[in-house]
Amino acid sequence: MPAQRTATPTADTLPRRFADFATLGEALDYAATGQRGLNFHDARGTLSQPYPYATLRRDALAMADRLIAAGVAPADRIALVAETGPEFAALFFGVVYAGAWPVPLPLPTSFGGRDSYIEQLRVQLSSCDPK
Repeated sequence: MPAQRTATPTADTLPRRFADFATLGEALDYAATGQRGLNFHDARGTLSQPYPYATLRRDALAMADRLIAAGVAPADRIALVAETGPEFAALFFGVVYAGAWPVPLPLPTSFGGRDSYIEQLRVQLSSCDPK
């Protein structure tokens, strides 16, 4: 039996702030000083991974460094397949910290098959000028 995981807490001594951050990265910087975070669950509703904001911030900053080293520049648009998981969250915020724009794209669906999904992505990507 897998070890019991503990969700990130809802209660926290860090005061909540609402809509007073200049950037999304600044909001994560602040949230990372507290105890809260994201909690990812499997299809049965079982907690699969707690992801404190402090860990998300650390992972996102590391991702930003990799993106910048790979040539991502401020204002670039970066296409991301929008999966529900910590990797997507870290990549999304990594793009933000790199000064670029994350462009989440939908996961493939079974409706219409591969060709339909590729066409859908082609239209979406042509409208956002991704890197």
